[in-house]
Amino acid sequence: MTFSCQRCGACCRWPGSVLLEAPDIEAAAAMLGVEEETFIAEHTVLARNRAQLTLRENADGSCGFLHPDGSCHIYAARPKQCRDFPHGWQVEGCTGLSS
Repeated sequence: MTFSCQRCGACCRWPGSVLLEAPDIEAAAAMLGVEEETFIAEHTVLARNRAQLTLRENADGSCGFLHPDGSCHIYAARPKQCRDFPHGWQVEGCTGLSS
């Protein structure tokens, strides 16, 4: 399977949590030019598993870093879970997948 991101944002609108690891927080905070503590306070919440942090979502359930045009505000520093898409997980409606 090959993948070419079409910037449709389907993966960023899919329900569920973007679980964060320490390197994810460090990279995103650096990209935004803020301290890690500030990033955590402004852009994360405690995940349902109560063991990790997850990115905040918009009211419609989409990722808080998703721009209206389907691009990601922190694409260069996106979390590992996002970088693993679509090889680690997939969603219906993704137009970038082909055999």
